[in-house]
Amino acid sequence: MATTLEPTTSADDSASLAAERRQAQFWRNTAPANIAKDDQWPLWSRHLSKRRTPKPLADLCGASKSPLRWGLADDGLTAQAADLLSLVDELETKPKGKSRFDAAQAVKSLSVWLKGTRALPQSVGFAVECLAVAHLLPAVADEASEEVWWQLVDELWQVAQSSADWGIDSEMPPEQGLAQQLLVGELPLTLAYLLQEIRPLYKLREDARDALAEGLVELTNGQGQVRGAYLAVFRPLLACWTRSRALGQQLKKGNWNRKAQEQFEWTVTQSLCLSAADGSSLLGKPNQSSWSPEFLASVLELGGDRSDLSAANAIFGKKLTRLVKGKEDDGIPEASDNCEWAGVATMRTDWERTAPTVVVDYSSPDLRLEIWSGTQRLISGVWDWNTAVDGKLLEPVGNWEESCWFSDEDADYLELSIELSAGARLERQIMLARDEMFLLLADNIHETGGGEVCHRLRLPLDAAVKFQPEKETREGLLAAGKTVARVLPLALPEWRVDPRIGELAVDKGHLQLEQQRPGKNLACPLLIDLKKSRAGKPCTWRQLTVAQSLEIQPHDVAVGYRAQCGRDQWLIYRSLAAKANRTLLGHNLSSECLIGRFLAPAGEVDELLEIEG
Repeated sequence: MATTLEPTTSADDSASLAAERRQAQFWRNTAPANIAKDDQWPLWSRHLSKRRTPKPLADLCGASKSPLRWGLADDGLTAQAADLLSLVDELETKPKGKSRFDAAQAVKSLSVWLKGTRALPQSVGFAVECLAVAHLLPAVADEASEEVWWQLVDELWQVAQSSADWGIDSEMPPEQGLAQQLLVGELPLTLAYLLQEIRPLYKLREDARDALAEGLVELTNGQGQVRGAYLAVFRPLLACWTRSRALGQQLKKGNWNRKAQEQFEWTVTQSLCLSAADGSSLLGKPNQSSWSPEFLASVLELGGDRSDLSAANAIFGKKLTRLVKGKEDDGIPEASDNCEWAGVATMRTDWERTAPTVVVDYSSPDLRLEIWSGTQRLISGVWDWNTAVDGKLLEPVGNWEESCWFSDEDADYLELSIELSAGARLERQIMLARDEMFLLLADNIHETGGGEVCHRLRLPLDAAVKFQPEKETREGLLAAGKTVARVLPLALPEWRVDPRIGELAVDKGHLQLEQQRPGKNLACPLLIDLKKSRAGKPCTWRQLTVAQSLEIQPHDVAVGYRAQCGRDQWLIYRSLAAKANRTLLGHNLSSECLIGRFLAPAGEVDELLEIEG
C-alpha cells in the first residue's frame, strides 16, 4: 500500500459522507427523530452537545486525562499532534471547578489541521492527530460551522477508507506497524463508538475488529511477546490495544475474537516482564512515557489476571498499583522468558523491585541489552564489538542464532552465535545467577584460523552510571552516586603491573574490554557482581590451569577461572576447542561449559550450570 494518504475534502464528492447524509439510511435509529430532514444541522449539533452517551474514553479507562498519550514519547510527537492532544486533555480532564476546554480555540486548531491533511504520511504522528480529532468532534459541534464539522468527519472517513487495505506483518518496521494498528484498527473503532448514530461510521467497527485481531496475532508469538525491533513501540502498541479493548466492550459483539483476546492477555503479562522497576519499558524508546497508575490499572483490568496483579505489586509497589482493583493470587508469572522467533530474552532473579533484570534483543546483528540493578539502570543499548585477526577485521555474516536457553531456580542462561567472515564464529554467553546475584557476559571467538586475535567489546553505560577503576588492580566499580556493582575482567591479569593481554576501561560512555592473544580461539569474559553488600568486600580472581592427558592446555583450547567476592567464590570453565576429558582444580570435566559455586576449603563445586555440548 502507498505510504501517503490522500483524503478528499470536497462536500460535492460522491465518495464523501457529506454527499450521503441527506439520505434516510445514513442515520441509525439512535439518531434524533426527523434527523434526515433538510434542517438537520441544528438538531444534530444540539444532540451532540446534550447527549450523555457514549462516555468519553477517559471515563471508560478510569483516567483523569486522555489515554491517547499512554506510552508515547512527548518529544516524538509533531507540534500539531501535541497541540491536539492538549485540547483532548482539557476536554477529558475532570477539574474541581469549571472546565478549561475552549471549544472556540479547538475549532481554530481543527481548521488548521484540516488544511494540511492532503497527502500526509502514514505515520504514528498523523495517526495520533486523527485520533485526537475524532475525540474532539462531538465537543465542538456547537462551535464549529456545519461545513467545517462535516469536512472534519469526511477527512477521518477518507483516512479510514484509504487505510482499510493496509495489512499487518511482523516484518514491517515498528513505526509502520504501530501506525497501521492506530489507523486501521483504533481510528475506525473510535469513529464507530463516538459517532455511532451515523451508519457508515458505525459499520467501520467490523473491519476495525479484524485489523486489531490480526495485529494481536501477527505481531506476537502466541504468548504475547513481540519481535525485538518492536520493543521500541511495545508500550504505545499495548496502549492502542488497551484503548481499543475499552471501546470495543461498549459495542455489540465486542472488539475482537477469542484468539485475539487470549493474545491480548498474554501481552499484558509480557508487558510486566518487559518493565523496569521504575515503570519504564525495557529497551523502549528514549523519553518514552513510563507506566502511569491509570494506564497500568486499565491494562490489568482489561487484560490481566490475579497473578499479573501479584507481579505488578511486587515490582512496582503501591506507587503505581494504587488504582488497581482486585485481589492478588498465590501464583505469579514466570519471571524469565526467551523466544527465538522474537529474538528476545528476559532474565530476572525474581519479581521484587530490588531484583537484577536483564533483557536481550538479538533479533538483528546489532544485539541490544539492558541491565538493571533494582531501580538503577546500569547498561542500555548495543553490545558493540569488533574482532581482528592479524589486523584484518572479521565481519558478521547473517544474524544471531540461539544455541542454548536454560532457566531454573539457580540461573537464567542464554547462549547465542553468529557466523563471521573467514569461517570464524562469535559465541556470546549471558548468565544471570539468581541467589548468587552475579551476571556473566562473555564473548568467545572460535575458528579464526590462527594468528594474533584482537577482540574488543563495548557496553553502553547509563548516563547516571560511572565506571571507577581500581588503581592497582584491573577490576572496577559501577556507581550512580553510590556503588551499584563491581566488574571483574576474568581473562586479564588481576594486577596492573602485569601489562599483558588487554585492558578494561571506560571510553566515551562505554565500558570497554579489549584483549589480544595469539591462537585460533579467544575467550573474553566479564563478571558483574550485582550484590551491593559485597561491593566493599575484598575480591580477587585467577586464571586456572586446564590439563588434558596430563598436559597443560593453551588458552585457545579451554579456559578456567576462579573468582571471589567477599566470602563467595565461583568456578567458571569454558571449552573453546572440541570438548574432551580435562581436569581443573582437581575436577574431571568432559563438558563444554561449567559454572558453579566453589566451596572452600573443601574445594568442592556446587553446580549452577553445566552444558554438556
